[in-house]
Amino acid sequence: MKAISSVAAAAALFVSVPALAGHSIQSTHGLSIVDNGASSPATGVNMAITWNESTLYAYASFSGIANGNSYDFNLVGSSVTAVTASNINGLWNIHRNGVLICGGCTGSAYGLTAGVGSGIKFYTSGEVYGFSAYVDARQDY
Repeated sequence: MKAISSVAAAAALFVSVPALAGHSIQSTHGLSIVDNGASSPATGVNMAITWNESTLYAYASFSGIANGNSYDFNLVGSSVTAVTASNINGLWNIHRNGVLICGGCTGSAYGLTAGVGSGIKFYTSGEVYGFSAYVDARQDY
């Protein structure tokens, strides 16, 4: 009888433990920036992405330099249409040298389950603009 109650208690514990729905990744190691379909090596990178699968909350910001141009990619927070453990879909504002070159562009950050040292990517629809970077740090909570 005691064995059955122990098994039931253990099963209840597993059922009550929620899955990790919050995530955060950072990077200062860029791979590439895509501008008008052309990919170039990225330097001077600063990336932060935070998202929660259960609330559709997501924040994403990437800045970097390629071919002497500075780029900023920012997720428009209220535009998030889908959030999973590995993807964020929504609208993005993209600036080159401080000038908006793609406002409210549909795009997706993906590969976000990548561990430290692995790469993640973002592309707009049609892969006109994008970036990729190595994950330097991640936290799942």
